[in-house]
Amino acid sequence: MRAHMPNPLMAALLLPALLTIGVVGAYAGTIYVCWDGSGDYLTIQEGIDAASDGDEVVVCDGTYTGPGNKDLDFHGKAITVRSANGPDNCVIDCEQRGRGFYFRSGETKASVMDGFTITGGHAGQGGAIYCSETSPTVLNCVISANVAVEGGGIYCSESSPTVVNCVIRDNSALFGNGGGGIYCFEGSPTFVNCVIAENTADFDT
Repeated sequence: MRAHMPNPLMAALLLPALLTIGVVGAYAGTIYVCWDGSGDYLTIQEGIDAASDGDEVVVCDGTYTGPGNKDLDFHGKAITVRSANGPDNCVIDCEQRGRGFYFRSGETKASVMDGFTITGGHAGQGGAIYCSETSPTVLNCVISANVAVEGGGIYCSESSPTVVNCVIRDNSALFGNGGGGIYCFEGSPTFVNCVIAENTADFDT
């Protein structure tokens, strides 16, 4: 019985595809953040820092406060950072110091945040979310009770974020500078199925 010999041409064509599959499989993964120590990391920023492009960072239910759980920076990574069970169950409380998320390193639509309540933000620009020259994706979030000089909820400078299924309510811009809920400068954000209500620009604060 003669052994079957592989076709050298077919092997040469298949090798790059197999190597690509191997690389994707080696690097794409899920990282768990849990405040009680039951996950891979205790803070959200630690989870982001450990992630590589294509990874997903899943944040357990709870209220996240303090260093590592605010002023969160994707550092340009094409990753998804999401709550395990939606914004009613996962809160980022900035405690009136700092903001929820920074996007300032060229993030694209592949940089996704999904399913958080962001509250208690207090910053010069963007009490909850700050975007500069980026286009991240924001899904299923509640942005409430945040304060900034400009953009109490979201601040966009030369940015085009996509915001879907979000509630942006009860945020404030100080000194009447504008954009209690959203402030955009030379940007083209997209809002889909969002509630934007009861945001104020307060001249008296």
